Amino acid sequence: MPKNRNSLHRHKAGLCRLGLAAMALPLILSARQADAATPAPDPDSIITLQIENDAFSLPATDRYYTAGQSLGYVLPTGVLPGFAANLGQWMFGEGSKRLAYNLQSTIFTPVDTQAYDPNPRDRPYAGQLALHTTLIQDTDTTRSLAQVSIGVVGPASLAQSIQNGFHTIIGDTSAKGWHHQLHDEPTLDFFGGRIWRDDLASFGGGALDVQFLPQVTEQLGNTEIYAQAGGILRIGSGLDSDFGPALIQPAMSGTDAYTPTQPLVWYVFGGALGRLVAHDLLVQGNDFRSSRGVGLVPLQGDLEVGAAIMAFGMRITATEVLESRNSTAKPRPSNTAQSPSRHGSNTNTSSPAKAGHRHPPRRRGIHDFLSMTQL
Repeated sequence: MPKNRNSLHRHKAGLCRLGLAAMALPLILSARQADAATPAPDPDSIITLQIENDAFSLPATDRYYTAGQSLGYVLPTGVLPGFAANLGQWMFGEGSKRLAYNLQSTIFTPVDTQAYDPNPRDRPYAGQLALHTTLIQDTDTTRSLAQVSIGVVGPASLAQSIQNGFHTIIGDTSAKGWHHQLHDEPTLDFFGGRIWRDDLASFGGGALDVQFLPQVTEQLGNTEIYAQAGGILRIGSGLDSDFGPALIQPAMSGTDAYTPTQPLVWYVFGGALGRLVAHDLLVQGNDFRSSRGVGLVPLQGDLEVGAAIMAFGMRITATEVLESRNSTAKPRPSNTAQSPSRHGSNTNTSSPAKAGHRHPPRRRGIHDFLSMTQL
């Protein structure tokens, strides 16, 4: 039988952590801006297609956070309901405001995807389908965010169909253990944060600039509870066009909103963050039903490098993210026959994980994004 992870002790501890995080969130959201210039309004909307897959990693893998897809739509500046504008004014003070919507799918699997009965000590099969609504408020030097997300985990997330359907298209083997995935459960999450844009140096009359983008974010909800801080250092031209590349949370993300300030914008970047996590449904298992799950590693970190270019109204970025362990999963070597996989699904099965064996950091993969301004 799966271990019941809904014990009274767990709920009491979770509620305590939730309360502490809830007290900290207003400190982020209510920190109003000092007098700062407001950027010119952007009359264009933005459509973003975002793909994250560990098959693009170096080397390719097929485990843990294995795929993410997001379809986003950002409205023009100022096109939002009065209550949303008032909320932004109350939380953040002056600034240009716009709304963004993202329909997002994320997929997680254990190491051995060919076992019909997956190792219960490894991370469970899980998927989430969620709709994110984000209020974005900008000054010339800051971007403030307030987001609410509603979604579902379990079979209703369609993660099994998305993953195995894609594997069928590319001729790869399907994952065999999805009937052990988390049960259906609705999710509700609140996210807030701020990104700062600090100019460090400029060369050639603005032809080459150096910028640092520190950010602080936090999320409260039944999917994840975390607080994190980090920053990105970037070098390029036209850096006032955005607040960094877009990534699927909880990775550092400058969001889908951007406004090119010159015909050709480009930059290369690298960054790091630290994250303190109190709860992760996708690791620990269902909150309200007995399910498979493993222990949570509360202190986590990411490293990322990449490049971005904007031209002809489009932004294209590619990013490699290296994540630390986020669970106490102990994968075991596969005893099932496997065919060669383009996704490297058998990468870790040749190295048995023993008690006390340290897992290597996992790669989130190269993420290819295509962002288009709708003219």
